[in-house]
Amino acid sequence: MINLYDLLDAANGQLFGEPNAQIFSGLSYDSRQAADSHLFVALKTDRGDGHAYMEEAVQRGATGLLCVRPPEFDTTGISVILVKDARAALMYWAHDVLGKLGTKVIGIAGGSGKTVAVEAISRVLSTRYTVLKSINRYANQLDLPLALADLTPAHQIAVLELETTQPGDMAQMVQAVRPEFGVIPHIGFGHTRRFDSPEQFTDECALLLEYLSPTGMAVLNYDDDRARELAARTRARTRTVGMEGFGADLVAYNIVADTTRTGFDLRTDDRRFVGKWTPLLGKHQLYSLLAAVALGM
Repeated sequence: MINLYDLLDAANGQLFGEPNAQIFSGLSYDSRQAADSHLFVALKTDRGDGHAYMEEAVQRGATGLLCVRPPEFDTTGISVILVKDARAALMYWAHDVLGKLGTKVIGIAGGSGKTVAVEAISRVLSTRYTVLKSINRYANQLDLPLALADLTPAHQIAVLELETTQPGDMAQMVQAVRPEFGVIPHIGFGHTRRFDSPEQFTDECALLLEYLSPTGMAVLNYDDDRARELAARTRARTRTVGMEGFGADLVAYNIVADTTRTGFDLRTDDRRFVGKWTPLLGKHQLYSLLAAVALGM
């Protein structure tokens, strides 16, 4: 739920006209996905300007508008919030609402495996805590406020995918959500066209770990050279996960790939757990599962 006055305060916004709806049930960036009691956010992107679709969003049930320019249609019954930068306003709001509720944040970054890691970690922690998890809809920063629109005081932990599409994204996200735990299941050599090199993408992911405090924890893929080397760039304690070989804190071995599940034995410190199974298919998925086990422990 999004409170009108929380958003106004956090984003230094101004009301255009009289306040009407004070609580919004969710966020919409696409007018076609606007629903009853939503706050529609008018964003300008390479594909178009959301301000042109504000009226359609209202017709579909949106009762609030977050925009840079005021609407040119009748907004009777609608709360309109004017801000200098709608994306920045959402990040300010995310920072504010997480701080007020005191929710612990686990941030997931890297080149691949993030969405599976979010799901696995959420499943494990949900056995003991009330967990909010990311919504992977836009594969960029906009997914963070979209997920946090569902945050309530009951949520103790938020497991959030931190998707970086260009340099500078990670700094904005970690400052907004202030993670206490960081997970990098895989970096590899993947990078988008907006990164000049794999090294630049690795440096971007490293910002998550550099943000963590000494009381936090980083979980890293020991078998991924780039991810493993990031242990030197965090003050937090680290736990590493790997397969078959030695060196990692948690190791899956005797791996069996089946058509319906994946089996493995688990070694952690001086303990062994034999004959474990996961419905995740493929050996590569075990990195995300091991990260979830590390956090659960």
